[in-house]
Amino acid sequence: MDWPKATPIAFDSEDMVRNDPIDLLVRSHAFHAQLCDLLEQIADSLPDDADPLQCRHAVRTLKEELPLHHRDEEDGLFPLLELRAQVDDNVTEHLAQLSLEHATDESFADELTEELEGLSLGRRPSNPNMLGYMLRGFFESYRRHLHWENTVVLPLARKRLTDQDLTVLLTRMMRHRSGPVES
Repeated sequence: MDWPKATPIAFDSEDMVRNDPIDLLVRSHAFHAQLCDLLEQIADSLPDDADPLQCRHAVRTLKEELPLHHRDEEDGLFPLLELRAQVDDNVTEHLAQLSLEHATDESFADELTEELEGLSLGRRPSNPNMLGYMLRGFFESYRRHLHWENTVVLPLARKRLTDQDLTVLLTRMMRHRSGPVES
């Protein structure tokens, strides 16, 4: 796989204004699916053949893009969806579960980045089996998470959010990109 040189979810302001914010979230999910593929490649290459450049891309995405995307959902999409959801949508419990998964994923990503940073410098992992297990645990769980958001949450957002809500969401996403991501 050719890993992109620039992260597609680092949208510039023109790109953001031209696109529907839900479409931007879909693109972000596609990028994170590519991250999962990359992490799988790294796991398969252990212990001796990990590509340092791929590891650097993975580290940057896990440290910077993943929390930014989660912030877009936690501070932008989820509150708006809760506001507009109907009782039979049952979103409160689902969004709480997704928020818990975001926190878990970010904590897990912190552990992975420590190991991946070593690989990005050409070092051999101290425990390749453990690292492979950790990588697989992360990308398998995250793929399920993305699938749920793509098949349940985003279609519901398209159905329930108003034009004004989409403007609010886009404004929040733009604000997230104008300052540091808070953990």
